[in-house]
Amino acid sequence: MAERLLLESMAAVDGSLKRWWTECDGLRARDAFTATGVMGAYRRILPADALRDATTSVYAEIAHRLGWLELDRALPETEFQQLSTDISGWVTQDRALSEVFETFGAPSLRIGGTNSFYPKTLAYTTAEPDHDLICFHLWNAFANTEPGTELQGVHTEPVVLAVRHRPDRFTASFSFTPEGLRRRPTSDQGSPLRSTVWIFHGDHARYASGVFDTLDAGLAWAAERKVTGILAEYACGGAYDVAVSEGRFTPSKTHHGTADHVAAFGPGLRHIHLTGGLRD
Repeated sequence: MAERLLLESMAAVDGSLKRWWTECDGLRARDAFTATGVMGAYRRILPADALRDATTSVYAEIAHRLGWLELDRALPETEFQQLSTDISGWVTQDRALSEVFETFGAPSLRIGGTNSFYPKTLAYTTAEPDHDLICFHLWNAFANTEPGTELQGVHTEPVVLAVRHRPDRFTASFSFTPEGLRRRPTSDQGSPLRSTVWIFHGDHARYASGVFDTLDAGLAWAAERKVTGILAEYACGGAYDVAVSEGRFTPSKTHHGTADHVAAFGPGLRHIHLTGGLRD
């Protein structure tokens, strides 16, 4: 509410109320604004303690288009386009805060504090107002420790859960890391990636030989049977279709989406190599 009141007041002073109202209508049109605002839309994407900074990034993007956002660093056009191209593939594995800086440099905008135990959002864009923000949503929290012991985080530093980088309907505008998929709110059971199974495929085997509800169940079976192969996590549904819908794979070549490509497509989620029933 604070961002909305502030920006609407600025729009009135700036003579930009119609543009501001158009931006608000655009949020609703792409389901980025629910009955509980932008934060309500993010509740389907991120853990509850990461909503504040993520919500702010949406209003920062509007401020950028209206020419009000002061950037810490404006990316050159070529660097921004390269980031836009690479990001879908970059988040197919788990990433930490330090990797974001090492790969993409200092952000255009940092939302949230510097404490490594708390969530934060990093945004990248150019000085051109027409360019959207590419927003990295990172998460961490205090781990459960014994009383009197030193505070520790769930992770040693914040990790990337999702990147908002597509001008699509809100839920389709994100790409998720594996950790981001695991941390999606449990209320989002309608998402195909909230229901997964673990499938074992033996080395040199033509068919899978085991399906398990949980990783622990699969590992226990593999240890008992001393099997060698891969135990992989699969979302319910077609692996290719789910990966595209969740932003983990973006078709970019002529053979992508063909029958042969879909039939051979891997799950893109977690997998574990086993030798003699033990982790390799």
